[in-house]
Parts: sequence; C-alpha cells; structure tokens
Amino acid sequence: MADRYRKRLFDVLKSYYKGVLREDYFEDSAEQRLYRKIYFETFRHLGFIEKCLDKLYTEMPGPELRAALALGTCQILFMDDIPDYAAVNESVILVQMNKRSFVNAVLRNVGRRKEEFLSEYNVREDFPEWFVKRWETKLGDELDVFLTDLNQKPSFYGVDTDTMKIDKLEEKSDDHYIMDRASYSVAKLAGECLPMSILDCCAAPGGKTFVLAKTYPDARIFAVEKYYKRFEKLKENMTELGLGNVDCIKNDIFEMETEAEFDLIMLDAPCSALGTIKRHPEVRWFRNEKDIKENARRQFGILKKVSKFLSKGGKIIYSVCSMEDEETVDVIKEFMEWDSSFKLVTPSCDEDFKDGDFFRSLPYKNDADGFFGAVLTKS
Repeated sequence: MADRYRKRLFDVLKSYYKGVLREDYFEDSAEQRLYRKIYFETFRHLGFIEKCLDKLYTEMPGPELRAALALGTCQILFMDDIPDYAAVNESVILVQMNKRSFVNAVLRNVGRRKEEFLSEYNVREDFPEWFVKRWETKLGDELDVFLTDLNQKPSFYGVDTDTMKIDKLEEKSDDHYIMDRASYSVAKLAGECLPMSILDCCAAPGGKTFVLAKTYPDARIFAVEKYYKRFEKLKENMTELGLGNVDCIKNDIFEMETEAEFDLIMLDAPCSALGTIKRHPEVRWFRNEKDIKENARRQFGILKKVSKFLSKGGKIIYSVCSMEDEETVDVIKEFMEWDSSFKLVTPSCDEDFKDGDFFRSLPYKNDADGFFGAVLTKS
C-alpha cells in the first residue's frame, strides 16, 4: 500500500492530467524534501518524460496511469538517489490492481532503456513548444542557458526585518521575511518620495505591503485583496509583522470605487506567473499564448482603473512576475497611448535590474524570479 504522502503526490499528478492545477507542500511530512523534490523534478521534465513514454505504448492511457508512469519515469531518469526498483514498486502500488502489470511493464522498460533515453535528452523538451520558440527569438544562442537555469533550484533570499536589507540565506531564519530578490526590489522602485497614502492593489500575501510599510513608515497603506483565503493570509502576515500602518481591505480592485486619492499606488497585477517557473515548475504546462493575451487585456484595464485614484504628482508602480512582452512593456505602451499625460520615471533599483526606463529581471542573469516593473507619474 502506498504511503499517504506519495498518494497525495499521485493525486496532484492525476489532477494535472485532468486539467486542474494543484500544489502540495507536504509540510506535515518528515520527508517533505523528498516529496517536494519528486514534485519539482516531475514537472520540470514532464515534456521529455512524456516523449519517452510515448515510445512505449501505442494508445494513450488515462489520467491515473499517466500520473503513475510520469512519477516512476521521473525517478528512474532524474533521481539517482532512488533505486530504479523502488521507483517501479512505489509507482505500481499507486494504481488499481488490474492496472499494475501494465505500469510495472512500462516502467521496467524505461529502466532498461534509461541510458538510451538520457542520451537523447534536450532541455528544450522540458518546456512547451510555444515558450521555446518565443524565447529562442529573443535570446538566440543563450536560449539553452536560460532554459537550463529555469530548471534549477531557486536561490533563497530573505528580508532582514530590522535593517530591511535583503540577504541570501542557506535556510529559514526567524529574523528574515522570506522573499524573492526581484519581488522585494519592485516594491522600492518609486525611490525617495514622501507618500502619505499608499494603495497596494492585489496585495496578498503581503510581501510588497511589508516592504512598502517599512520603506514609508509615515504613510497609511491600504492593502486590497479580492479573494477570501488570500485576504485572511494577508491579515495574518500583517499582524505577525506588527505593521500598524496597514489597513487590509477585502475588495476587488477592478470594482472598487473611492473618492480618495493616493500618493503612491502599487499594482502588482495578476499575470501568467511565468517568471516564477523555478518555484512553480508546473505553471509552464498550464499557460499558453492565448492566456498571456487575455492577461494583458485585464492588466491594461486594472491599470486604467487605478490611475484614476492617483493624486497630483503621485506615482504608480506597475509590476508583474512575468517576462512576456504582452504583459509588460506592451501594457505600459498601450496605457501611455491611452493617457498621454503619464510619463515614465527611472526606477530606483540595482543597476543589474535596469533596462532603460524599465525594471526587468531574468532568472539566469539576476538570480531572481522573472519580473517586470515600471514607474509612472502624471505630468
């Protein structure tokens, strides 16, 4: 009988094959690192794994069998710390009795052809074809370096809650708020200004709210979040951090109406999240170019909406954890064509993040998630 944690991992993969995005951090397991490693390696290499498996059967099996076969194949091909026989056995017992012989036969065949399969490995097959094509156009010869880095374990950073400096860490620390380097930086893009009121849109879980509250301690921050669970997490984090200058508001920023004006608006807009592939390898398989275009329309709409709340001489920070042009520079260009009274302000950030008038982070260059940021002010 499969242990309950491996069964949960199996359920995550089954959900994926049914078109449902789920994640499990296995925080209640003493072997959390093992299960998270299997999870990460499976989604990192799922395209290549599927290619190998396609050679071993003539008819595509259903979600249950595909999930078990993907988990087993990942462990055989990419996890040397798990013996092949254990990978086969643990995968076989995940499925119904009448299907176990099939899973056993296929995975043993994977084991026999392991050397052959790995000799054919190409990192480009670990990503959707559309993603590879658009980044090959952008990066040329650097494409494989970019893709290989996206399959690596992300660096671990945290913000010192006393000094507010961001440090590279080896493990969690009680005096650090865990946060990506780029995510931390976009909250500081407005630089030296003296806002008295700040609107933080789409604020949960509250990392950027925390940075804003500490960077501008004299400001009153209104942190808005639409979704109940995320809103509750936002409130919990603000309480734990002891931030007395933050008011949490449950509302949909797109629907919100107010006569108030804000000196600084932080819009970390909902996006494809493709810049977070290193932390969430599954996201690559749940996005397509249509999604990106739909996101861009939504982002433009939200930016138009919140721009009406800006006070005279105030600033808007627009950011997304995406690296795609449609969600980044194109949104800003379209917005500035819509309202020509806005102009770009040079972002306040480390030089390695600066890309002309924009903030831009690429994981393989900046040791951070893929992020984009722009600072706008009304002239």
